[in-house]
Amino acid sequence: MSGRRLRALGPLLVPAAVALFVFRGLLFLGELPFRRDMGRLFVPLKRVLGESLRSGHLPQWWPWDGLGMPFVSVPVISAFHPSTLLFLALPFQVAFVSQMLLPVPLALLGTWRLGRALGLRPVFAAMAATAYVLGPYFLGLTEFTSMSLAAAALPWMWWGAVRCRSGGRLRPLVLALSLAWMLLAGDPHLSIMGLLGAAALMVRRTRPQRLLRPALSLALGTVLAVALAAVQLVPSLLLFRESPRSSGAGIVSPDYWRFDLHQLFGLVNPEALAGRDVMFETTYVGLGVVALVLLGAAARGRLRSQLVGIAAVSLVLATGSATPLWSLFSAVVPFWKSFQFPVKAMGPAMLVLPLLAARGAQQVLRRDSLRFLPGALGVLAAVAGAAVGAWEPALLALLLAGALGAAAWRRALVPLLSHVALAVLALDLGLANSRLVLTAPTDFYEPPPLAEALRRGGVSGEGFSYFFLWKPERPYESGTELDLVQNAALAPLRGSLHGLPTSNVYLQGFSARYNELVLGHQELWVGKLAGVFGTRLFIASPAVLRPDQRQQAVGYDERADAMAVPFRRFLPRAYVTQGVRVLPRAQVVDYLGSSSFRPGGEVVLEAEAEGVGPGLAHEPTGPAQPVERIRRDGDAVEVEAVLEAPGMLVLNESYYAGVEATEGGKPLPVYPANHAVRAVPLSAGRHVVRFEYRTPGLVAGALTSAAAVVLLAVAGVLQARTRRRVGPAR
Repeated sequence: MSGRRLRALGPLLVPAAVALFVFRGLLFLGELPFRRDMGRLFVPLKRVLGESLRSGHLPQWWPWDGLGMPFVSVPVISAFHPSTLLFLALPFQVAFVSQMLLPVPLALLGTWRLGRALGLRPVFAAMAATAYVLGPYFLGLTEFTSMSLAAAALPWMWWGAVRCRSGGRLRPLVLALSLAWMLLAGDPHLSIMGLLGAAALMVRRTRPQRLLRPALSLALGTVLAVALAAVQLVPSLLLFRESPRSSGAGIVSPDYWRFDLHQLFGLVNPEALAGRDVMFETTYVGLGVVALVLLGAAARGRLRSQLVGIAAVSLVLATGSATPLWSLFSAVVPFWKSFQFPVKAMGPAMLVLPLLAARGAQQVLRRDSLRFLPGALGVLAAVAGAAVGAWEPALLALLLAGALGAAAWRRALVPLLSHVALAVLALDLGLANSRLVLTAPTDFYEPPPLAEALRRGGVSGEGFSYFFLWKPERPYESGTELDLVQNAALAPLRGSLHGLPTSNVYLQGFSARYNELVLGHQELWVGKLAGVFGTRLFIASPAVLRPDQRQQAVGYDERADAMAVPFRRFLPRAYVTQGVRVLPRAQVVDYLGSSSFRPGGEVVLEAEAEGVGPGLAHEPTGPAQPVERIRRDGDAVEVEAVLEAPGMLVLNESYYAGVEATEGGKPLPVYPANHAVRAVPLSAGRHVVRFEYRTPGLVAGALTSAAAVVLLAVAGVLQARTRRRVGPAR
């Protein structure tokens, strides 16, 4: 890299230094994130993934939640993302922190390059990068590893689109690699929005013939990206068909966590969302930035109309059902109806706003009186902030305005004062938004009291060993205390089993069958069905328990005020029964809730399942018989049972299309039993049955991705040889 290029990148050192402060707990104190999904989802998932990969095993099944579910085919796990290789080479904490922080330099450099392609000077491109990376959207996404990785690639995708428009070298390659990065990260909706934005950036007023080449580049880049990401996409799409997300079931209302007037006011007031139930605790970008956005949107510049249009569509989408646009996207755009929390849709806008703000700040380089506009608008924004009592944002907006105004007054001072403005912007956003990156010492993940009690009682956590009815009986301050008591009550085994389970019902991996039982028939589940599927305990606040239930409690957590109480009746995780009932699938759940159903004495099969016929039906002859032995071996479960007469072996673990059963290497038919779990028919005698889940589409997807990588490598070699042959002739 030339010295000139290095000097141009120099302004990025300012936001990088502020980022060191924002992420100080991770970098210098040896802490881990804990807030919401980090503590309940990503830390435990990544820990299991890393341990499995280091042992030479690709985990395809997750047995700890919701009767078990597929693992690597769940997109948010990012199992096939390039950054997952960190877990192979580094200790868990170092690998996790590295993957979490990797998006920061990628997004800084990508936004800087995009800004340069849009005509921004280096220091103003650095302003855009600062406002994006230290902004509320990007820092807020550090709670979600998959979304953070995808957000880091968004500016690179748009930079590739601008190159496709201008006819630069390797036009589709940058777009393809960045889109593949986003898809492998596991954020399909930001990928879709980013791709639509990339297409918008290619639109221009010209003859249709001149649009053909950019359109072909976009299509080629998209196809190549899909091929590169096929190892994740193919299994995820096949899993999607069995997920409640395919029909939109289990998704909260589009009015939940959407962009509203409070979020809009939060753009200029960091405390606007305090105490509210929101996804991002702040949407603060600063008074000065908002003023500069207005100027940048009005000023002439490359792709101004496209950028403004992308921001407008993104923010309108983020309002959810407040406009018809959300319903239109749900009807037209593939997979959009599985999108949860509309506020996430503001991602493209939160990249466009910094670009427009930097363009507005760059107006100080004009040679007319309009060069004073950035400073003047900054002053007006500061006055407005002071009028509503936002004193700190107003002061920082005034400092930003002063630096830009002085630069417009003395052009010789532009290099110095533009860096001052950059530093003010970085400090403003870094100090206001650092609350979005919360960390705690690693002892936060030590086993809470309930975990210790249940472990002593032999509760493994496999399948659905417990569920929770716990609700806090007293208020807790938002932050470490609240997350600590919630995790202690909702996921008591997380510490004793490396952070398992997570109890996140909204994961894409949960089956539609499980969702229908637990969420579609909650009263039936709590009152009867939980025990049928092997649930041994429930977690509840003592205030809602009867005296006899409190006396039977096997564990108590004082901080959470939560008790673990055993069920009076529950079936084992695996058992044998001679009774078989065959019913149409639509009638199974109703029958399970009826007084006619005999838990353990019979199993209910679906008449539509392959291999199931009236001949399998058999009247109940007695209670369920426990199996001799059950042992987990990676993704497989081995069950040894002795049958006195032909019957069904039932395993209370989720039924999926990829589940296989064998005995002595010979395949056995696997039926969906009791709506959600597995059963195999066995003859009288001793049997050792091995259940194993093999991810559908994994081999086909891996071969497609491998072929795409080989194709790219061959194309690169051929292009390099062509350049060497052509070079000397010039």
